Amino acid sequence: MTAHQPRLSFIVVVYNMPRQAMNTLYSLSARHQRNVREQDYEIIVVENRSARNLAEADVLALGNNFRYFLRDETSQSPVGAINFGFAQARGSNICLMIDGARMVTPRVVEYALMGIAADSDALIAVPGYSLGWQDQRYNIEAAYDETVEMELLAATRWQQNGYRLFDIATISGANPNGCMNPLMECNCVITSAKNFAAIGGANPDFQLPGGGSINLHIFRQLGLLPESRHYFVVAGEGSFHQFHGGITTAQWSDLDEVLESHRKQLHSYWNNHFHSLRREPMLLGAVGSHAQKFLRFASQKSRKRLGRLEKHGQQPWPDDLHIDTMKLDY
Repeated sequence: MTAHQPRLSFIVVVYNMPRQAMNTLYSLSARHQRNVREQDYEIIVVENRSARNLAEADVLALGNNFRYFLRDETSQSPVGAINFGFAQARGSNICLMIDGARMVTPRVVEYALMGIAADSDALIAVPGYSLGWQDQRYNIEAAYDETVEMELLAATRWQQNGYRLFDIATISGANPNGCMNPLMECNCVITSAKNFAAIGGANPDFQLPGGGSINLHIFRQLGLLPESRHYFVVAGEGSFHQFHGGITTAQWSDLDEVLESHRKQLHSYWNNHFHSLRREPMLLGAVGSHAQKFLRFASQKSRKRLGRLEKHGQQPWPDDLHIDTMKLDY
């Protein structure tokens, strides 16, 4: 790693998923990302020790802008690793990827830097998808597992063109209406280090396995900061979840109970009124042929939503009004 300060720090949290994590890290490397240089950004890999750890040498071989930290962690939550990553970040802006199993498309870094150049405190969201033909929470009935996924990835030759991931993906179950509608969560979210500090980092109370709903909590907190006056959604890019038997991304017998425990904790911080971030997105970047079907779907859903709200005289983006009201105090 050079002494040059990067403009952007990626924090990637990893636990017990070496194959998936190496795919993610390759997708973030300058070998895969277009129109950027290694010195523009750094990738901080924070791994909580498990029976299947990454090989540090393999991580560092991906580029001079990779840094790797292996931690001993007694909690099943990634919160400690997230906050450790914040402490290591050298960039003035940070991209948080709580789930290390999420591959990204080739211009994520370029567009993140473009959004930062427009507004250093902007909130930038990369839409999420799941690999496979159905939500991974139903992987058993869909006969989908790691072996099937590995075959899909090999057939796409995604290393040659990362946008082919759209061809073998389905829309995220957390954001089923697409990127032009309110987003519940974002697994590849970018904003200033100052904004992450303003929300206090990752709340250490979120100690449920997998962190519970910490990802949803952080995204909405960031989205309501008055400093994040520009909200960009990178519609032609994506973060793609790989199957790894995650707490909320696999078909477990007690999944409904797990999700309910997550909901209860999350609502306790939002006066029982937690909901998606209802801010009007500004679309950033090109939308290539592979992603256009998802943008068309999102547009159709958005038209229906806006028509329904207009019919009832309801404000479609109330969180924007909230932020504008808070700005009056400055």
